[in-house]
Amino acid sequence: MSIIYPMGLLAIFTLLYSSILITGRKKAVQEGDVKASYFKEHNNGTPPSYMQKATRQWANLYEVPVLFYAVCITILALKLDDMIFVYMGYIFFSLRLVQAFIHTTYNHIYHRLLIFFCGMVTVLAMWVRLLLMV
Repeated sequence: MSIIYPMGLLAIFTLLYSSILITGRKKAVQEGDVKASYFKEHNNGTPPSYMQKATRQWANLYEVPVLFYAVCITILALKLDDMIFVYMGYIFFSLRLVQAFIHTTYNHIYHRLLIFFCGMVTVLAMWVRLLLMV
C-alpha cells in the first residue's frame, strides 16, 4: 500500500466530479435558467441553486486538497510512506467524498462543516506527523 492510492483516487474523483458540474451547467442553459453568455464572465444573471452548489463543491476540490497533495508528494519524495499515512490519506479521501455528497444533495451546513473540519484536522495531522519525522 502507498499514499499514492488515496491521492490518485482524490484526483480521479475531482476529475469525474467535473461531469456533474458540466451536466448542471448544460441543464441550466437548456432549461433557460441561465443564458450561455453567463459563462463568459459569470456575472450575467443568477444561476440556479443546483448549479451553484455543484460549482462551489468543484472549487472546494481545489482548495484544501492542494495541501493534501503537497503532503503526499512530500511523503513520497522523502520515502516516509507508511501505513499510518496511507490510512490518513484514505480518511481524507473518504471525508471529501462525504462532503461532496452532502454539499450537492441535502446541503446541511452543520453536517458539511463537521466533515470539512475532520478533513482539515486529518491534513493537519499528516503535516505535523511528517514534520516530526524529518
